[in-house]
Amino acid sequence: MSTQSNRPASDHVISESEVAVLSYQMEVISPADDSGTTLVETTLQERFSGGLNGDAIAKHLRVVRHDGTGTFTCVERFVGALDGRPGSFALTAEGFTDEAGVVHGRWEVVPGSGIGELTGLRGFASFYAKQVPESRTGWAARDVLTYWFEAGPAGLT
Repeated sequence: MSTQSNRPASDHVISESEVAVLSYQMEVISPADDSGTTLVETTLQERFSGGLNGDAIAKHLRVVRHDGTGTFTCVERFVGALDGRPGSFALTAEGFTDEAGVVHGRWEVVPGSGIGELTGLRGFASFYAKQVPESRTGWAARDVLTYWFEAGPAGLT
């Protein structure tokens, strides 16, 4: 459903969210070779609170080195609300795990994937995830999203 926006389509808004990792499943795609590099697939169930309020499922493909560092790519679907606007959208992400075990990354909204009041959503975010012993899975994350809405027909967003 399209709604009339109170701000021009070009305004950028910054939104911050905490992310609880509710479940984490890992499957080895290819065990470590002589270089010590393992290929891994992970599936995460996440709960966002803050500017983003809702749930998401993420699928990561990871390259993990013998010391725990590595890189990843990800696809994810969020369902909930962004600053009070209900809907859903898909995103793609990429990032790395550093020597301290902290995950750093960036994600982008897939253009055209927003539905409901998130139709026309565009944006990008930076995030980090770290071990949090008191969380259900031992992990939690935080993201900072910069977003805007593309103008639709007759100025609807």
